[in-house]
Amino acid sequence: MLATSPDLPPARDELLEAQRQIRQLKDTIAALRAQLEQAETVRREAVQATAAGGQDEIRQLQNTVASLRDELSALAAAKTDAVQAAVAAGQDEAKQLHTTIQALRDETDRLNFAHAAERDRLQQAANDELKQLRETIATLRSHLEAKHGR
Repeated sequence: MLATSPDLPPARDELLEAQRQIRQLKDTIAALRAQLEQAETVRREAVQATAAGGQDEIRQLQNTVASLRDELSALAAAKTDAVQAAVAAGQDEAKQLHTTIQALRDETDRLNFAHAAERDRLQQAANDELKQLRETIATLRSHLEAKHGR
């Protein structure tokens, strides 16, 4: 608490202290709000980077699958024995690619779920903190009003 100034009455000192505390609370709220916004930005960028990376990988795999199918079509014109061997190899490779694509889709779904859960956790924490700050402000306000007879 500030030392009582001989020029100011004690109520004035208390008012100055209350104003200083309010200013500190406002500064704290602004800092917390900035941290929350920064966390949301980081989370949003991470989600976007993950989604973009997954989409690029899926697109590349789709292009690879399309390319392999074109190659299989070109081999269809060759001798029957060569065609049968190429089809068998192509089907095996296509199955592996489908398995890989499914694994990538599963991983993308898992990452999306994890990011959503983290976003929800951060939002809940922010809401809880905001509620606590509002309750603190209300308590401080009621204490101030009680001291000043309002």
